[in-house]
Amino acid sequence: MAIAASLFSSFPLQYLSRFLFFLAGDYAFCLHAGAGQGRMYAMSKRIRLGTRGSELAMKQAELAAAALKSHTPELEVEIVVIQTDGDLRTDLPLCEVNRAAGTQDKGVFIAAIERALGAGEIDCAVHSMKDMPGQMDENFELAAVLPREEIWDAMVLKPGADLKRLRLGTSSVRRTQMVRTYWSGTAETVNIRGNVPTRLRKLIADPNLDGVLLARAGLNRLGFVGDSLTIDGTQLSIVDMGKDSFMPALCQGAIALEIRKDDAETRSLVSPVNDRESALCVRAERAFLAALQADCSVPVAGYATMNGDFMMMRAIYFTPNGMPIRITHRGPADAPEQLGVAAYEKLQSHLS
Repeated sequence: MAIAASLFSSFPLQYLSRFLFFLAGDYAFCLHAGAGQGRMYAMSKRIRLGTRGSELAMKQAELAAAALKSHTPELEVEIVVIQTDGDLRTDLPLCEVNRAAGTQDKGVFIAAIERALGAGEIDCAVHSMKDMPGQMDENFELAAVLPREEIWDAMVLKPGADLKRLRLGTSSVRRTQMVRTYWSGTAETVNIRGNVPTRLRKLIADPNLDGVLLARAGLNRLGFVGDSLTIDGTQLSIVDMGKDSFMPALCQGAIALEIRKDDAETRSLVSPVNDRESALCVRAERAFLAALQADCSVPVAGYATMNGDFMMMRAIYFTPNGMPIRITHRGPADAPEQLGVAAYEKLQSHLS
């Protein structure tokens, strides 16, 4: 800024327009020529948020943008849409996309966005936290977690659905195992892919489907609150599933803001919007996932909650023969990674 001010001061101000604008890095500056002297004002800061292009992902990016602007009102936010392998390969079950796309242990909805982040095409990635692998790339970090939405699953049903013999759409290995356990084998699942509105329309169009299983957080963010929704003129009922009897995905309902580790400037803009309780809970859940070395093909579910200075984590893991193993572990809230690892060790003690 000092160099630019010195440059402009070398010109007689009477020959300059009253306001001069120029860029320096991610800042826009205004040189005000008045009363015979130049004054420098910082006009704005900018940040580019990378996200998937689905309606839900865009809503989450908008939530992130609003949170950032509430803390830094002058911030200019650009939302950059990035297509991911999970969006492109809807012909495959989610658990097979990584292998087909060659993304190894990266999340199917994460790899392309992290490539853009590493290349400097965006400054911050907005993710559904449940899509992120337990182990992060060493070049990136989680700068903030937004306040968490409701964590449980919801069942969206057609009118007249046969509750005694349900056929439910899902592409999740976890939900498939939970359905077998919850309904003791009387319900079955059908593989179904697509974003939330797409899956709802597939439900309406398929006479062999009674319902679909979705995250309540996603429904809420899309405006489908309450116990029913209407799409394309068809009314569907919504039944919330208990978070203990039908456990959600670990980290479900949380929005993650990921940045480059060496980007101190973006960190200063993003970290103030972090929600402490949400962040502590997902840190415990991610530590459990990392210890388990679980990806989307591993049927595991659970969540952590806080009560004052203490945290409790509950989880369910399905063995290869489909047997569910449930564990509960408690510990201090200020050591979430240790609690997650201890929960994993308790699970291992049941498996050995």
